[in-house]
Amino acid sequence: MEYVTPEIPLDSSRLPQKNIKLAILVEDSIAARLDDSMMLADNPPKIRKMYLAAVSALLMAVVMGITTGYSAPATYDMTTRNSSSIKPSKNSVTWIGSVLALGAMCGGLFAGPVADRLGRKTILMLNTLPFMCGWLLICFTKHIAFVIVGRIICGVACGVVSVVVPMYCVEISTSEVRGLLGSSFQGFLVIGTLLCAIIGSYVTWEYLALTGATMTTFALICFCPMPESPRWLISQNDVAGAIKVMNYLQGNNFNAKEECEQIHDDIKSQPKGLLTLNECKHPSIYKPALICAALMFFQQFSGANAVLFYSSAIFGGSKSFLDPKKSTIVLAAVQVVATLLSNAVVDKAGRKLLLILSGALMSISLIALGIYYYISSANIAFQTNFSWIPLSSLVLFLIAFSIGYGSIPWLLAAELVPLRARSTIGGLATFANGLFAFTITKTFSELEEFAYNYGTFWIYSAISLVSCVFVFIMLPETKGKELKEISDYFSQEPKRYHEMSISVISK
Repeated sequence: MEYVTPEIPLDSSRLPQKNIKLAILVEDSIAARLDDSMMLADNPPKIRKMYLAAVSALLMAVVMGITTGYSAPATYDMTTRNSSSIKPSKNSVTWIGSVLALGAMCGGLFAGPVADRLGRKTILMLNTLPFMCGWLLICFTKHIAFVIVGRIICGVACGVVSVVVPMYCVEISTSEVRGLLGSSFQGFLVIGTLLCAIIGSYVTWEYLALTGATMTTFALICFCPMPESPRWLISQNDVAGAIKVMNYLQGNNFNAKEECEQIHDDIKSQPKGLLTLNECKHPSIYKPALICAALMFFQQFSGANAVLFYSSAIFGGSKSFLDPKKSTIVLAAVQVVATLLSNAVVDKAGRKLLLILSGALMSISLIALGIYYYISSANIAFQTNFSWIPLSSLVLFLIAFSIGYGSIPWLLAAELVPLRARSTIGGLATFANGLFAFTITKTFSELEEFAYNYGTFWIYSAISLVSCVFVFIMLPETKGKELKEISDYFSQEPKRYHEMSISVISK
């Protein structure tokens, strides 16, 4: 459809002199509005392909979610199905669940440097190979040792995903939606966990492993057409390629040339290669690195893995409310809803507020859970009459964990750290997370024997409460801020550090 701007002749002789300028302004306004309408007709609004690229990368997080959720339904099937070729002992079951964290520690360490060398897209595509090898080894083995080896291999791939996928999403996004895309990693991960719980309730552990391999193939096919991170292209001196990618991701109305030239000028001033010890002493690097490590500690030592491990017993004591066999599906569904809600509001509510709210609610729910088991240990009537307390506490705990500590630490690991140090610190954060996850999983039984179940929950509650104080004092709010502003915040104190150039530009 063509628009023709109507010609409105102005007869200045018939208009009062003071109204001539007003009439001209009216005519110009009409023409401008019609020109805008014509531009909208020629270029109708489209969803930016940035979202398509992010979702394609986040399918890798779905695969990781299936991997992390695999042990619960798989080990249940192994131990209860008579025709299962593998019958793991109680100790073997704990190893199947915990070795994934050991593999993730290794994958997280080398993921950053390799992503800097090969590119974010390349390493994510190559990373589907260990996923496939691990899943197929689990699917076709007849020995428990190979199941554990397959879990370790898949764990390595999960470590790579946890570092590179949030990094890719942050680097292709604008500051307005950086929180949404960066924190969506956890949302897609719990979607994978939910899929695993649902499918695992209907198929054997062998076919569930085959499902993981199939989802890996689907994720690879979807991600293949997506572009490389423009910031990585600029670091390889391919400014023209980066401009082309930014126009593809953000649309032609985005000033890609100016943005890319600014990033290129900043990166040119940076040293090449791995971070030096002197650079690690820079406040804009070591301060966010310590904060990220602390957040990973609070994420794991809030007891999330331990509480989920204990969930079967909790639901078993609440049979009048829910069938224990379906408890895993319900828990995963609660996590999905709460995590997606957190992803939707993180750019409005802010990271700091959600983390404090998350820690406080986790602490309250664990205190209630501990009180229930403390009183129930000597009062059977109380246990029967108030059997709804553990179920309600567990659901509240999962909601609290999902809105804050489930996703935001991964976002901040990519958001707080300058571009030059992002892959290295992201790898170290993943290593720390895997170490803490392995520790909390393997020590839960020993801690329960030492402090009883109620004492264990109170210890986790105290740690969650401490996390609120830490976040309130130490963590700056990053909502709506450019990454350079965040880095400048950490560099404020010692003047001698202002002379050291650290790459921070990335929106």
